[in-house]
Amino acid sequence: MYGLYTLLALLFFFGAWYILRLRHQVALLSHRISFHVGLSARLGILIVTYDAKSDEAVLSEDLARLLALPEKIGGLAAQQEAILADEKHKYYPIVRALTSLKEDARYQLVRRGMAPRHFLLRGYVMKDLAGTPAYLVGTLRDITARENEEARLAVRAQFDGLTRVHNSSATRAWMKEHVGLRPGALFLLDIDKFKTVNDTIGHQGGDQALVCVANALRQALGGRGFVGRLGGDEFICYIEENDLDEVDALADAIHENVTRLGEEARLGLPITVSIGCALLENEDYDAAYKKADGALYRAKNGGRNQHMIVG
Repeated sequence: MYGLYTLLALLFFFGAWYILRLRHQVALLSHRISFHVGLSARLGILIVTYDAKSDEAVLSEDLARLLALPEKIGGLAAQQEAILADEKHKYYPIVRALTSLKEDARYQLVRRGMAPRHFLLRGYVMKDLAGTPAYLVGTLRDITARENEEARLAVRAQFDGLTRVHNSSATRAWMKEHVGLRPGALFLLDIDKFKTVNDTIGHQGGDQALVCVANALRQALGGRGFVGRLGGDEFICYIEENDLDEVDALADAIHENVTRLGEEARLGLPITVSIGCALLENEDYDAAYKKADGALYRAKNGGRNQHMIVG
């Protein structure tokens, strides 16, 4: 009997010791999580933790506020598959972050009345002292500023620094993708005797003349089409319009705008352009350019400061 009591006492003390050890591990783990949550908040990283045993996720205060969710969410395990299949689900960014254990996942938060925000999501496994997985920790790192800057630089790289119209590479890429899809008109133009312009008023004056032509094209098209600079004094524009009268009127407007803007800039000599225009049905860009270039050649040979339209 004495031995039985001794055994029961040992079992009691061992059980108590084990329970205290588990409590210590949980307290230590909770302390670590609290530390990481606080540190991450200072670094602009939003945190969600998940306890697999209780099937409960706990959101940091700033994350709960951002997503308009309660700080504690239970019952995610049974919904995981359905949540991950629907990016518009209110719990999607949380579950996606917790389950992205191997690499970052991208997420864009779109809410009415606010600008889109971009996040990198990543999940991590936290283990107890025995090395057993106990928690999942999901992080949402805000990269909106970086994404906006990259987008701004990407857009900027598509435009000519002087005239602010699309540059040569962006223009050719756009034309190859869009010309030929619908009936339209391709305009090809350059400044008459541009070398003489540069020799007379200098390269700074020549740059001003290029800006005048770019502005004249923008004003004439009024946002209806695409304007680009192919290089030097050669410009190109495209509109989805192949009615002869409409295209002729647009060419007249370009001539008038160039003359007026040149006079307003007080460059010291008149600025004019020659224009070749091709009316298109289903020609691709290379064929369309060839037609417009032929029309431009005829306009120059005809005395310049005029336009020629070919069908």
